[in-house]
Amino acid sequence: MTYTEKSGSRFEQIFIDEPLRKFLYENEITLDNYLSHQDELKKLFPDEESYHTFLNAYLSSSGIISYRQFLKAPQKIDLFLHPRYIQQRPHIHDFYEIKYLLKGSGTVHISSELIFLKQSDLCLISPYVPHSSEIYSDDAIMVNLVLPSEHLQCLLPRVMSFPNIFQQYFSPDQTLSAESRFLHCSTKQDPEIYRLVQSLLEYYSKKKGRTISGNLISEAYLEQIFLQILSLQPAEKEEERNRINEEQTLETMTAYIRENLQDVSLSEISKLLHFSTPYTSKLIRKKTGYTFQMLLLILRMEKAAELLKGTDWPVDRIAAEIGLTGKTNFYRQFKNFYGMSPATFRKKE
Repeated sequence: MTYTEKSGSRFEQIFIDEPLRKFLYENEITLDNYLSHQDELKKLFPDEESYHTFLNAYLSSSGIISYRQFLKAPQKIDLFLHPRYIQQRPHIHDFYEIKYLLKGSGTVHISSELIFLKQSDLCLISPYVPHSSEIYSDDAIMVNLVLPSEHLQCLLPRVMSFPNIFQQYFSPDQTLSAESRFLHCSTKQDPEIYRLVQSLLEYYSKKKGRTISGNLISEAYLEQIFLQILSLQPAEKEEERNRINEEQTLETMTAYIRENLQDVSLSEISKLLHFSTPYTSKLIRKKTGYTFQMLLLILRMEKAAELLKGTDWPVDRIAAEIGLTGKTNFYRQFKNFYGMSPATFRKKE
């Protein structure tokens, strides 16, 4: 028998033997041309129902694939093997997908780009990006891993706690840019990453990854994979990349503070950037020399000066606009900062 069906996620429902997969691959079977091969295809299935289930699962377009269709609590990730010899139609889904070539080679089509993956290569694909992928040989093994964006912070707390290529790639500000559609990484056939991926695969093949303890172990393996890839980056390139990332992060942070002077907080900014609060505080001090509260005061005073020069607003309105309560407090802070009262500053300017 060439076809079997099992209950489970949509990615586990259909298993196809190699002869059928080769037939599909060699004849480039798609939804557009399967009718011309329908008689031959039907012979490879035990019954009509199985044949149509196959078409629905692998050939027809079913809109946006959502991880909510198959990822059940307490699972936060899922893993499956990519089928060989399948001419996959472009599709989109609402989660990040990680593709790792455990063995052999393959390709990933992302929008109009074609990416060649060799053994131990890893490719991250962003949500809502049209893509398809293929592997060609009997011994090729491509591991696909589902990674919902809403679980990133709890799945990768250490990876997301400092500037690096993955933290930048997963940043909410990057998800709509052309550069963030995918991230192609060579793991340099690192044996530790290979071992970790194999361990993940073993957990899911034996259903261990769907138990509570198995979930936690699988999540730990996943973060180890990301951290190990980061450890392979050349030190000097990583340092320069970190410097650029930190400067870009500071710009984003400063712009957000300016837009939210009334009620902004350090914890709010940390959540926005997917950083821990201590790391955010440390980054501000490193790049500016100031604490968060001092930086906030500087930006408030700059805005106050701008309003004093450019408007005829009364002082209490300006104080409220920049998030300082009380006219007396505003006068004191402004005079300490500029060496003169707001009224004197306005007349002088």
